[in-house]
Formats: sequence, structure tokens, C-alpha cells
Amino acid sequence: MNDHARDHVVQVDGLRVEDRAGRAILRDVSVSLPPGSRLGIVGESGAGKTTLALGLLGHFRPGLTRTAGAIHVAGHDVLAASARQLRAYRRSVVSYLGQDPAAALTPNMRIGAQVAELLHGDRSDDALRARFEAVGLPGDRTFRRRYPHQVSGGQLQRVAIARALAPDPAVLVLDEPTAALDLLTRGLIAEEIERQADLRSLALVMVSHDLAMVARSADELVVLRDGVVVEAGSVGAMLTRPTHAYTRELVEACDGEASRLANDRGPAGDAVLRVRGLAAGYRQGREPIPVVEDFDLDVAPGECVALIGASGAGKSTIAHCLLGLHPPGSGEVTVAGERLAPGVRQRSVAERRTIQLVPQDPLGSLNPRRRVGDTLRHALRTMRGLSRREADAEAARLLERVRLSPELLRRLPRELSGGERQRVAIARALAAEPHVLICDEVTSALDVSVEASILDLIDDLRADSGMAVLLIAHDLRVVRRIADRAVVLHDGRVREHGPVEDVLGAPRHELTRALVAADRPVGEIVRDREQRGWSSMRAPETAPL
Repeated sequence: MNDHARDHVVQVDGLRVEDRAGRAILRDVSVSLPPGSRLGIVGESGAGKTTLALGLLGHFRPGLTRTAGAIHVAGHDVLAASARQLRAYRRSVVSYLGQDPAAALTPNMRIGAQVAELLHGDRSDDALRARFEAVGLPGDRTFRRRYPHQVSGGQLQRVAIARALAPDPAVLVLDEPTAALDLLTRGLIAEEIERQADLRSLALVMVSHDLAMVARSADELVVLRDGVVVEAGSVGAMLTRPTHAYTRELVEACDGEASRLANDRGPAGDAVLRVRGLAAGYRQGREPIPVVEDFDLDVAPGECVALIGASGAGKSTIAHCLLGLHPPGSGEVTVAGERLAPGVRQRSVAERRTIQLVPQDPLGSLNPRRRVGDTLRHALRTMRGLSRREADAEAARLLERVRLSPELLRRLPRELSGGERQRVAIARALAAEPHVLICDEVTSALDVSVEASILDLIDDLRADSGMAVLLIAHDLRVVRRIADRAVVLHDGRVREHGPVEDVLGAPRHELTRALVAADRPVGEIVRDREQRGWSSMRAPETAPL
């Protein structure tokens, strides 16, 4: 390692990673990061961001091989380390925090024990309490004895932060840590990560398609495209004066005015989806915990209604009730005039066909061992009773309908990009010819350029077929772009509803006002940081634990 590398806690030199076919995933990538600094890595799906981030942990996904280059982190030659050395390195030098906190936590292990097992030195009750309180969580033993499913999404992410920080690492690698959170929780989590980095003099490496988070949290920026670094430099310069055309495209897509996609015909006819008096919750021991109360909703054919609110407001619970996956305590759901049974197992195939879901994570919802063609044929034969020959022809037509080549029928989900997988998930939902399509954060894991194409597709589908769309979204840019009406949920109740331009343009409820205020353009965030100085967003208020 040369003298220049010794001045940096992270040093990547000439890294090349190839897949089994010899295709380069990363090509001659070089990155450096001084101690205590923050690096943002951005680029579209398939650019190699996660491959680079995982490389810092000494890990590459199955089928990928490092063919050239070196990685040094805090004096460790990562790619030359033995398996035993890597285990020790990952426990004490580098920590990883991904998009899905549930994936980082053991579901049948109490959250306090999951943080305690990684603590160095003092593992006393007081030390553990302090760790939880340091990330804004209750430190009492009752809370620490909860299991992951017993805390909210925002709390779960904070538990994951506490666990990642428990070994006091020199480097924290963040891979889309706030993508699945609402704007308010996203800001709180980003602020917590920044505060902990300041307190502990951590170096941060942030992989994100959220340029707003990068703008507020990073010092340096690397833009990847097709495995190549196309531009690198300070965040302020690159987000306000980008020199590469691709960087300019990303900034414009994120900060540009949302082009209205809602179809000109507007909603037609009576409501195809009608919900009345829906109430739902769960039980914690013998105690009932209400989540949604007295929820009413009408969605007309061809209309897109957005359901927005903070994490834990009840949006996903409502979607699960509509799909029959969560038994409601009361209320009724009708689609095309037919009342649906509360549970999916009580519904006929014809009833299940009427309402379909496009999930947030298509990779997790698609069978990894089943080729795209098999996935679509299974849906077509199960839902519509088609013969094998008919299903083959219809599967190809569905892919063309979602603007994919029928050649992808032979591929596995892992062989597709994020945008392609999302289109396959849409095609699978369309196989049932539904009256209502529920889109649950369908663009949260996608970069802004792919996001635009997915929204175009959904809008064209509802315009062509008259299909109603219920959109669950955290990103207000997405809501403004595609939705006709917005419904704001808070504490399980509707607090505000109406046309999107009214709800977001002149919000009446305090939650809506807070969400709109948190939806800040990248340029504005950069200007604020320039005015306050780039050295640090804030001064540490307390000493590190």
C-alpha cells in the first residue's frame, strides 16, 4: 500500500469484477475516502453500486469474480484476507446496513440481544440501554425484549443502526438504508446516521438512488454507469455543476418538475373499488392493537388514488385487507359490485382475479428458481385456466405489453435488472386481468430514470384498459406525477383527501404539511449546506458511547 493509500481509510484501486460469462460488472474502479468522510455512490440499476459496496466487506455475490484490483480498508488488505480474517474484520472494522432492516435481524431473537452480541467490552444493562437511547429508541428492558415484528418500520431501522454501530467500526457501508421509509422517517434516520458518524468519526459509504439523501449526507460523490466511474468529485460541485451528461440526467430527473401523466379521460363511471368502514389491527398478547379505523374509499375505473402517510399509518395493512391477506375486524370491500370475502382462502378464483398486487420488491416476490416464462404461465393457467399453448402465447404478449422482449421468458429473475423485474411483476399481475391494481412502493428501489418508465407504463395500462390503481407511495414526486387523488392517513384514520393538486398544493393537516416541507429539491439542500459550510452538518452534542 502506497503512502497516498495510508492517508485514506478506504482505498479501492483498479477493481474489476466479472460474471461467469466474462462480462465486466465493475471496470477499473478506483475510489478513496479519508477517515471521517462520507462518500455517496449513485447510478442506475445494474451500474455496479452494490457490487462495489459489498466488495468493501470482502464479499461478491455468487457468480461474480474479482479479476483485477485491490481493496484496502483501515489498513486491511480485504481481498487477500483468509475466511477467518474476514470474519474478524467484519466484526470490528466494517459494518453494513442495508435497505431491509428485517433482513439484518434474526426474527426469533429479541432486539436487545441482537445489539448486545456485537458489543465490544462493556455489555452491562446500562451500556445496552445507552446504545438504544443513542439512536432515539427506548432503552428500558421491556422494549429491548421485543422481537423485530413487534416494532415499527422506523424503529426497526434504528435497531439495525444500533446493531451496525455496536462494534464501533471504522467504516459503515449503507446500501439504500432509507428507501422503504416515508419522507419524515427518512429524514430522521438520515439525521441519526449523520449524528452517529460525527460522534464516532466514522467513514460512511452510501449507496443510493436518492440524490436528496446524498446531497444532505455525503461529502464526495461517485457516479457509476455500466460498471465505470463516469464522474467523481465533491457533492456540491457535481449536483449543481455536473460535467458528464449522465450526471446531468440524474439531477434533472430528480429535481425537474413532475410531468403530469394522469390520462386526459379521467375517471369514468361508478366506483370499481369500494371500501366501507374498514377496521383492522393485531393482538399483542391479549391486548388488541388498532391499526386502521373507519376507513372508506372509492376508486373509479381508470382512476389512480394515492395512499400516503408516515410509516405505521396503516397503508400496507389496508392493502393486505383488500387482498384478503389480513382479516379485518369490520367493514366490507366490493370490486365491480361484488362483495369480497374477508380472507383470500374464502375467495373464489374469479374473486381473486379482480384485485392484484405489484409489490415493492419484485426480486423477493418472484421465485428465484422459476424462469420468467414459467412464472407467467403459472399465473395464466391458475387464474384464467388457459391451456399450455394458450399460456405460452399469452405470456409473450404480456411481456410485450409491459415493453419487454419475449426473449426474457427464458431468463431467471437474477438475470434481469431491477426495472425489468418490476415489469415482470406487473405482467404477472396483469395475467389475472384485474379490475384493480395495488402498487405498493413500486419505484422505491429503482433509480429515477427507470422510475419514470415504470410510471409511464402503469399510466398507459390504466388509460388503455380502464383499470383502477391504488398507489401506496412515500415519494411525493411519484404521487404528483401519476395520481388523480390523494388520501392522507395518520394513526389509522383518513385526515385529508382530494385532488392531488389541492392536497399537496395547499395541505390542511399538519402531517401533510410536514410531508410537503420534507420533500426538498436537491439544489435547495446543496445551497443550505453551502451556507452552513461543508465540514459538518452539525456538531456532536454528546460524547460517543
